[in-house]
This record gives sequence, structure tokens and C-alpha cells, in this order.
Amino acid sequence: MATHHNSVVEPVTVGARQGILEQLEDILRSVPFRTSRQCQELFRYVVEHSLVGMEDSLRERVIGIEVFGRAPNYDTADDPIVRLRAADIRKRLAQYYQAQNAPGKWKIDIPTGSYKAQFHRSELALSQVAAAAEPVRPESVGSSQDASVGGTVPRQRKTVWAALVLLAGLVVAAATGLISGHISAHSSSALDLFWEPVVANSRPVLVCTGSNRVYRLSVEARDRYRKSHARQPDDTPSLEVLVPRAELKNFAGEDFIPVQDTYLTIGDASATSQISSFLTSRRHGFDLRFGSDLSFGDLRQGSAVLIGAFNNSWTLNMTDSLRFVFDAGDSPQMHVQDRFDRSRSWWPKFFNGKFTEDYAIVSRILDSKTGSVLVTIAGLDHTGTRAAGDFATNPQMIAEFAKHAPKGWSQKNLQIVLHSNVVNDIPGLPTIVAVHYW
Repeated sequence: MATHHNSVVEPVTVGARQGILEQLEDILRSVPFRTSRQCQELFRYVVEHSLVGMEDSLRERVIGIEVFGRAPNYDTADDPIVRLRAADIRKRLAQYYQAQNAPGKWKIDIPTGSYKAQFHRSELALSQVAAAAEPVRPESVGSSQDASVGGTVPRQRKTVWAALVLLAGLVVAAATGLISGHISAHSSSALDLFWEPVVANSRPVLVCTGSNRVYRLSVEARDRYRKSHARQPDDTPSLEVLVPRAELKNFAGEDFIPVQDTYLTIGDASATSQISSFLTSRRHGFDLRFGSDLSFGDLRQGSAVLIGAFNNSWTLNMTDSLRFVFDAGDSPQMHVQDRFDRSRSWWPKFFNGKFTEDYAIVSRILDSKTGSVLVTIAGLDHTGTRAAGDFATNPQMIAEFAKHAPKGWSQKNLQIVLHSNVVNDIPGLPTIVAVHYW
């Protein structure tokens, strides 16, 4: 058959469309998806346009314009937001399906390298269809002809029918990707091995994130500012008072009050969400804490995951004796340093005051200072923390890491240094630059 460009993919039948849309809404309400508005919007867009067969609307540039508001001439190579969010959606879908006790009638996938959604009837739905299609067996009809051969013919027919059902099931499984799903499950086993020491303890995992210290105007200072600065007609309605930087000099030190345990960076929030979703998919309890709401005694009670470094003193204190550390040395610039080989270090890069390259450290310590299993996920900036959270919960990335790991790596302490390119404060897929086992 000759291949040619077709601007319309095969649309789904009207009868199946309603069930798929119901499945879509259930997915968007699930724990893995409800924490990411961008993933929700992209997934809805891809599914709805795939349902009606609009291939031209499923191109990277069109999606970037329609979903993420990019300019018509934006460079997809410099701004990979569509590819990044699509990869994120695939991971969240895997988490969603892993957590389902009673899968719906449809399974929705977005194959790697494509933005077209594929729709498959679930294994449960297929079994229901097969049961409904099974013909009445001869012995239940009461035919005198069948009864006269002592039940031999019914048994033969039953055997043949069972073989046909089994064969048909295998064909359907191959056609719908269920067999390939078993291959994916195999690749995700490395992820289970990575986290196995953490979830081996039946107690809830402590997930501790740092809190960025910020200052805000006192109530009195805000009232004075409002009285002298009337709201402009074109201002966006908001109860938040934003003072231009040039006018901050008009305030005194006592006009600002410190706020703690309130604000998170998007990177810390993303990593916390990823870890929480993963633990939920494994039906393991967790307890979210700020660093200030944690004691050394708490860390001794069970496994813990520490997120962030410079806003989370627990991370720095628990990892300061390891091989890879966050360090400034004689320089004011923080970087990742190899303590065993001082010639090796990794420095971030900037452009116009923003990170363009970030580094992160993922550590899994089986015999930490607390006596319990400890995982740390932290970057030099919030973008590095976000990339590290993606890495630590991504089945494909951990599987690739495990291919090059030494025998018995799952029962060793380990540290992984990651690098990520950053575009518009969004980290790309991280790559491994250094690993240490012991």
C-alpha cells in the first residue's frame, strides 16, 4: 500500500466517543493529573482533536500556539514545552493506570514520538464483550441428537471454542498493545527496585520540602501604599499589592515582615507532587512536612524523602559527608562538587539573570545519619529540583540508568548528578553526568 500524507486521522465512532470522553474526565480528576494545569489542558486538547480526526491540529507548533499561547513563529527547538509536557503526560498516565483497581472501558495512550491519542478497549471491557458473544452450548439446549452420543460432541465443541477464544484473545491483546504493556511493566521494575528500600518500611514516608523565606509588606505599609497609589483602570483586579522595585526604597525595614513555611517554588511543588503521586500509585502512605516541622527523631522513625537544598537545611545537613555535595568553596557561586576528586565540579549557566543550565543531585542512602532510608532530590535552582523529581519517578529514565548500573545496585547507596537545559524556567529531560555507588 502506498503511503501518503493524510490531513485527517481515522476518527472514532460516535458510539465510542462518549465513553472515551468520560474516561478522559476521570483521568483529568485523578491525583497524577489534577496537580498540573498544563498537562490537563494539553491532554484534553490532544484527546478531543484525535477523536474527531484533526491531524493538522496535532502538530508540535500548532499545539504550542493553541495550548500554550506561543507566538506563531516560535522556535520549537529552543522552546520544547510541547515535547516536555507530552513526556510528562505519558508518565502521569502510567501512574494513573497503575493505581486503578477497576479500570474503565477505555485506555487512552499517546505513543512516544506522536501527539495523536490512541484509544483501546480495556482488558475488562474486552472480556465482557467476549462473554456476551459466547454462543449457547449444545448441552444446554437439550437436543436429543447431541444427547445420543453421550456428550462427546459437546466436549469437543467446548474444547475448540476455548481454543478459539484463547487465540482471539491473544490477537486482540497484540492489536491493542496489551502485550507491549507487559514489556513496559518490565521496564518499570527498575523504578520499583530504586524505591523498594523506601517503601519496605510500612510507616508513612516523610516527604519534607523546604520553604522559601520571603518578606511582605505589613498591613500598615500596604494601607499607606494603597492610599497614595490609586488603582489604575487597566489594572488586573487583585487583592495582592505589587510594589514596583523602584518604589521599594520608600519603605523602611520595619515595613516588611518575614513569612516562613508558606511559599514553595514551582520546582519543589512539582517534585513533591511527583513523589506523592508515585507513593499513591504504590498504595503507600506519606506525610507531607515543611523542614521546620521536622525533628531528627521524626527522621529516625522511618523512610524519608527530602526535597530542595538551599531552602531545606535537612538536605544539606544529611548529605554534607557524601561524595557529591552542593558547595560554593572560594566562589560566591553555588555548584555541585565532587569531594573525592576536587577537579570535578558542575556549574550552572545563566542568561539575562535566569538559569539556562541547571544541575541536581539525587541521593538514596540506605544507612543514613538517621539510621533509616533517606532519599534527597535537590537542584541548584528550583528547575534542577523539578528535573530531579521527574527523573526519580520516571520508569524509562530509571530503567535506562539501571542498564549501566553494577550488579546489586538496588541494594547499594547511590548518588546521581543530573544536568538539565532550561527554557523559560522549564527544565528539559535530565541527563546523568556522574554516578557513585557504595
